[in-house]
Amino acid sequence: MKKLAVILFFLGIGFASNAQSDTATTFLISPNPVETDVTFRISYLNKDIKAIRIYDMIGNEVAYIDLSNKTGFTSLTLDISSLKTGIYFCNLYSNKGIVESRKMIKNK
Repeated sequence: MKKLAVILFFLGIGFASNAQSDTATTFLISPNPVETDVTFRISYLNKDIKAIRIYDMIGNEVAYIDLSNKTGFTSLTLDISSLKTGIYFCNLYSNKGIVESRKMIKNK
């Protein structure tokens, strides 16, 4: 009886995750660590994506990328060679706030 409950529990998780797939977002950064050019790949469904904002370790915004006219899948490359070596936080924003956040490491 316990095995059946465990199987049904896992099946329920699978069904729940499939039901939410229409609002899924993917936000990828490559290469990471990066030296000069970084590529952002964003795929989203049914979300009003507005921008990517990049912040340094102390919270200063160092870059803003407007995505308000983009839909579906977006891939863009940004030259970050002028940024100092360190850790940066890349936040993907919708009209409701942060959708996803990723850490980016800048070398050299």
